[in-house]
Amino acid sequence: MIKSRRRDNLSPGEMFPAGDPAYRVSFPRLRSGLKVRVVERGDSESPPVVLIHGWGCSVYVFRLNMPALADAGFRAIAIDLKGHGLSDKPTAADEYTIDSLVEHLRDILDVLELERPALAGHSLGGSLIYHFASRYPERARCLGLLSPVGLKGVPLMWLYRALTPKLLTPILRQIQPRLIVKLALRRVYGRRAHFTERDVEEFLAPSQFPEYALAMRELLHNYDWTAAKNRRLTTVDLPAVGVWGARDHMMPNDGMGVYVPLLPRLVLRAIPDAGHIIAEETPHEVNAALLSLLHSAASAVTAE
Repeated sequence: MIKSRRRDNLSPGEMFPAGDPAYRVSFPRLRSGLKVRVVERGDSESPPVVLIHGWGCSVYVFRLNMPALADAGFRAIAIDLKGHGLSDKPTAADEYTIDSLVEHLRDILDVLELERPALAGHSLGGSLIYHFASRYPERARCLGLLSPVGLKGVPLMWLYRALTPKLLTPILRQIQPRLIVKLALRRVYGRRAHFTERDVEEFLAPSQFPEYALAMRELLHNYDWTAAKNRRLTTVDLPAVGVWGARDHMMPNDGMGVYVPLLPRLVLRAIPDAGHIIAEETPHEVNAALLSLLHSAASAVTAE
């Protein structure tokens, strides 16, 4: 397990789900040698739904979705991607490209023995599951895109990258990010809800690990956030839903429209007054959209 650097954060044992018996937590080792944290809720024999967070997040972002999915008869499985949460945190640049993360996700599904789960991803996780399904369409049952970013860019990305040059890498280890976390949460929420001090603590907690800031810097600089311009994108014929907040400042104006020709079975659902972090801010609307997708996908399989 990664050793903690600071003691003014939540300890790993205090982080979500913090011993809640409704959840199962494991740390499987992948083919790459990395260990990742996996948090599950629901019957282990139920149809699996894999939840993939975005940049700088963790399984915590899905805490209001997992109970609803499990109660509806699904096995909700949230993953800390490498670099995040309590998973291992490599710092090499090539660990955080689209191709590397696609293979990372494949390794996770393999180690969990998930042949064809439903995939739902928030923010970067949304574009990542699209890239995964475009390469391995036989490994996904359906796609839930929650405020996906990473095909048409992110507003102000040039500024985020300018503020984190390679030259400052040694300093990143020493940053006290509490204020940064609060400012970031203000930016990603809309008008439907507000973050709490516990939210700040949970998002801050991974910063206690020395490699975390470096990993986030590499992901920020090496993931292709404008893949629609730089890569040949392919059509994915899977059931899909795209859900986003109408007040999402992290998505470009045509951020959802780019997926329409790529996912011909895509259903779009905008949430009024919500911001970027809809899984937390408007969980009921997100849960309803995901369950509608999951039931629709199940019906399609039955019809086959």
